[in-house]
Order: sequence, then C-alpha cells, then structure tokens
Amino acid sequence: MSTANEISKTSNTLYTDYDVSKIFVFSNRYEKGVLLNASGGVKTFNPGTLLGRVTASGKLVPVASGAADGSEIPVGILKTTVTELADSSEKSVNICIAGDVVQGKVILDGSDTLDTVIDGRPIKDRIAADTMGIKLVKSSELTGFDNA
Repeated sequence: MSTANEISKTSNTLYTDYDVSKIFVFSNRYEKGVLLNASGGVKTFNPGTLLGRVTASGKLVPVASGAADGSEIPVGILKTTVTELADSSEKSVNICIAGDVVQGKVILDGSDTLDTVIDGRPIKDRIAADTMGIKLVKSSELTGFDNA
C-alpha cells in the first residue's frame, strides 16, 4: 500500500516523501491456507510474513529455523494483515506461493534472517527452492525521498 509522509510544509511549499513500494510485484499466484497462532499470546501477523506448514496438521505458522515439525520449510508469504489473533486460534488466509516478491519486505519471526541456514541452505535459497516459484527481487524504485 502506498503512503505519503509530509516532510516539510511552509506557506507556499510542500515536500512529501511517497512510498509506493509493494511486497508482491509481478506474476504472483496465491492460495488459501489456515494460519495458526502458536505464539503463546495474542499476535498480529503482517503482510510479508514468511510461512511454513506444520506437517501433522497442515496449518501455517511463521517459519522458524529451530522448528522440527515441517514448518521450518517455507511454503508461502502472507498476503494481508491478520490482526490480534488469539493464542491457538486459526484464520483462513491467502498466501503468495509464486511470483516476484521484494526481498526487503519479507518478514521473519524471531532472530532469523534471510541468511539463516536451515538444513544446509540459507532461508533465501530455501524460498526459491521449496516454494512453487517465489523469486526474491530487490527494489528501491520510487521508495526514497530522492527517488534513488
């Protein structure tokens, strides 16, 4: 979603910083899934959250490198915000399973980064290999005050 932040305003001049960046940028495919909040408390999940699937239940949870239940393997990226989901609650969501996704917008839980290694490969490589075709792309076009 685009945003406009007022940087400076005088009687005859207005400087505004526009953020037109997006998470999902090209040829994206989505599917439905069930998101499970297993965090131990009420949690809000933001678009761009990298999700894995718990093998036993088929439910989606944020990818965590220390997991051993199947959810450590990325399957998709959350499309929309899920607000204040109670502990152990579930919600039907849409996830991106293929297409170009801006690398800097991917959200990981805890201390994991895209360079965190799971089973011998960094998460960023697992995303490309383990999903149906998510390609992480870098994008900064029209996202900075100087349009750099």
